[in-house]
Amino acid sequence: MKRTLLIIVLVGAALGMQAQHRINSFFNELGTVRIETQELDENADTIATIFHRTDDIVWSRVVYRIIDMRYKQNFQLYFPTNPDDPKYWSLFRLIMDAVCNGRTTLDGQQEYLTLYSANPRGIKPMFPDSMIIPRNKEMQTAFAVRPMSEIIDTDDRDEYLITFDDSVNHRLDINTYGYQNYVRNQIKYLTMEIVFFDKHTSRFYSKIMAIAPLQSAMASDRDPYDNLVNQVRFWILFDHLRPFMARKYMIPLNNSSKRVTFDNFFAEHLYTSYIIGDDNMYDRMIVQGQEALTEEFVHRDQERIANELLNTELDLWEY
Repeated sequence: MKRTLLIIVLVGAALGMQAQHRINSFFNELGTVRIETQELDENADTIATIFHRTDDIVWSRVVYRIIDMRYKQNFQLYFPTNPDDPKYWSLFRLIMDAVCNGRTTLDGQQEYLTLYSANPRGIKPMFPDSMIIPRNKEMQTAFAVRPMSEIIDTDDRDEYLITFDDSVNHRLDINTYGYQNYVRNQIKYLTMEIVFFDKHTSRFYSKIMAIAPLQSAMASDRDPYDNLVNQVRFWILFDHLRPFMARKYMIPLNNSSKRVTFDNFFAEHLYTSYIIGDDNMYDRMIVQGQEALTEEFVHRDQERIANELLNTELDLWEY
């Protein structure tokens, strides 16, 4: 009886050891830091999502935000600026790779990131009626760079960030990307975000529905809103971008041992942004239709929208 009990204990201990996470050394056989990527490779095609029923959403509001990478909290989205870095990419470098090279899905198909045309009369995307930018010269034109005379001295022509061999195969022009200051002026993103209340979980949620890179090199002395409209090159559905972001680690910030993917970074809301408008009855952004636009007015309107979102949440629990 005792022998049988001992065997059972030993077998249980062996199974318990196998169930535990394997123990790896922090350093590899070369004496350098071992970078764990197996977990990323195994789970990169599994995107965590929350299912929300239509009947449970009792309130929602769409807001538009700017992610400015000049804020320290957003530095990881901007760096590194070197396009040849083999280990880490910036967010825009990741987008370019998803457009040009795509990814191989679990069923062996090649999938590329889809770009949608911007609204020529405003910054709001027109989903689901937005036109898909085809993988030909139109896509090349969408990434055209108008060099600024104060940065580089060239003739008045467009520098194409993407070149292509046929209707499918595209490649990133590293010279235009890295050495003509394209990426250095890619410092802002515009997001379309929905804030909503789910009565089933009694929680407020926010979800980025679409994101658009803003080409700051096109800034001018025109009306601020017209200037913003001209900076929007294309829109990307955020859920289409997530599988690409889940496969790439961001450059660490002050801690080389803590590594997060781009998808984790956005899911955990580790970035900062500011509001530039919302969906309203006037169909107008904060910087739109103001003859005498001042910094004080912009801040006051941003604070108004932010307070309305906060008060809506607080009023739900008021007795």
